[in-house]
Amino acid sequence: MLKLKVLVVLILTFALMAIGAANAQEVTEIRFGTINDPAVERVNQLLVENFQALHPEIEVKVEYIPGADLVTTYTTQAAAGTLPDVIWLADLFVVPFAQGNIVYDMQPLAEGDTNFDLSDIYDNLLGLSRVNGEGLYMIPSSYDVVTMYYNKTMFETAGAPLPTPEWTWVDYTAACKTILDVTGNYCFANGGGLPTFEWWAWVVPFVAGHGGSLLAEDGTTVTLNSPETLAGFQAYVDMWTKDGIAQPLDFDAGGNCFVVGKCATAFFIPGLMSALRALEPQPFEWDVQVVPSHPQGKFTGMGTYGYAVSANAQNPELAWEFVKHLASADAQLAIASNYAGTPLLRSLREDPGITDLAAPPENITAFIENGENGILPTAFPGECGSLYAGQISQEIKDALEAAILGVSSVEDAMNMANENIQACLSS
Repeated sequence: MLKLKVLVVLILTFALMAIGAANAQEVTEIRFGTINDPAVERVNQLLVENFQALHPEIEVKVEYIPGADLVTTYTTQAAAGTLPDVIWLADLFVVPFAQGNIVYDMQPLAEGDTNFDLSDIYDNLLGLSRVNGEGLYMIPSSYDVVTMYYNKTMFETAGAPLPTPEWTWVDYTAACKTILDVTGNYCFANGGGLPTFEWWAWVVPFVAGHGGSLLAEDGTTVTLNSPETLAGFQAYVDMWTKDGIAQPLDFDAGGNCFVVGKCATAFFIPGLMSALRALEPQPFEWDVQVVPSHPQGKFTGMGTYGYAVSANAQNPELAWEFVKHLASADAQLAIASNYAGTPLLRSLREDPGITDLAAPPENITAFIENGENGILPTAFPGECGSLYAGQISQEIKDALEAAILGVSSVEDAMNMANENIQACLSS
């Protein structure tokens, strides 16, 4: 009887092994959904090349998705269960994609992977990949913190002092007024290839820098009209209405105002470096510096694109092997060497592969130092939208535009926006 039981166990074991082997053999391709954009193509290649080196027997099928149709395409595929195994996304999509069952929670995969150190990724950046501080729905591509680019040639021509880490926004405004008076050029570039004036990564840091917030601690009460929040909005709007140093909303610079040399500064993520370095010949000297200080300290926005295992992945573990390479030292150094981003790993903070990169920019470590000042977008409850889209985004944009154009005061515009957003949240 004992021998019979042993025989049965052996038969079952071999049967299970055979089934497992058969299932493993079924994976002959992995589908990779991404956008066809020069800014991310090198990263796409890095992920594909690494996976093919690990699994030459598996074909990587790249499926390019038009950026404008990303949400529609993914939503339709998720409903049909036909999402690619790995997908491209950005921080603004993390929450809706997680809630829409488009992306897979990779937290268990990360925790179970002895070759992956989640703690090496900067905490504030990792927050962009979570929903209410939980899960892991995106592996970020870069430590993309909004940092100040400045036209060194323009500053020197105007006789304005060059930006320093100790600068306040008062210092920034004074230097920009000098530049405006001497050269006729503006300072704060917006639109024309950069985000437009309502970008949360510019606006919310002004609010935080004056002690305000968009939501009360209860997470449901809108506070656009609190004294501190209004002070932040007012300081932001003053760049147009009081000091005249921001690029006017109707000013057509013929492209990115900073890149074409008509604005002295641009507050943007590291990826702009590659575009500036590609200018031949270099039309002006430029460098980068951490953001100036507000009354309550330094604050700046942050956000990035990344990749995720989709909710329809046929083999999540295999898809994880594909995605996780993005957070490896090799991939991060390769991205940095192309001036396409800043490493998101703490262990690379002082790596020669970063600190010894050829100028410009001379002060490339400012991107990493500025990361300590990075804040995340405010997350609103319910279905009223976000700082990226929907009613909330539109209400704030309309209020800021009315104030910048002088149609309304900051207080009146924000009172109306506050009332409308609160009514939506309360409903």
